[in-house]
Amino acid sequence: MSVCWSVCSPDGSSAQPHQVVAVVGDAVTLPCSLEDRTRFDDSPTVEWTRPDLEPKAALVYRDNSEVFEMKHQRFEFRTSLFHSEVKDGNVSLRISNVQLSDAGMFYCLKIPKEEGRLRMENSTVELVVVSVSDPKISMVAVQSGAVMVECAASCWLPKPEMKILDDQGRTLTAEKTETEEPNGCITVRQKVVLQNSTGRWLFCSATSGGCSCW
Repeated sequence: MSVCWSVCSPDGSSAQPHQVVAVVGDAVTLPCSLEDRTRFDDSPTVEWTRPDLEPKAALVYRDNSEVFEMKHQRFEFRTSLFHSEVKDGNVSLRISNVQLSDAGMFYCLKIPKEEGRLRMENSTVELVVVSVSDPKISMVAVQSGAVMVECAASCWLPKPEMKILDDQGRTLTAEKTETEEPNGCITVRQKVVLQNSTGRWLFCSATSGGCSCW
């Protein structure tokens, strides 16, 4: 019997308008821009906030620089603007090393100056965070020459649908267990006992939140 698996990657980074999907550990950009850049000066005030946090700021930008002391400690050293593009109206938020706790609604408040007057613009982006890992498949000999095969997908969110398949693409009936980890993600395991495994290929798949891993 041979065992195979491969690296996992998300099917896409954007699920729908104003909703962005990111994988734990990756970087993500939440889009936001000035509606009509040609009418405003080069130094808008920008406030990216999470209303469920206190302090609420993920990033505050004023007078051509970031106001670090206003940022929630959860986002320290992880959020930034594309500073060279602010003058062109791009005030998108970049979040590095995405965490499960980053999931939620982000508000982009833009306060550009128009001929000496302040004007406020608002937009909202929902960040959906998924946690994935390569499914691991292992085997151990049991009594009477049988082999027990286990597939494990560690710390996924949302909970994955898991399958153990043979080389004909058939799903094998397996015993399943689920464990909720301290950070809220789910570890799923499936086990199947094979009486005759000689010359057989098995595949383990896990699918959730737009991600498919083999």
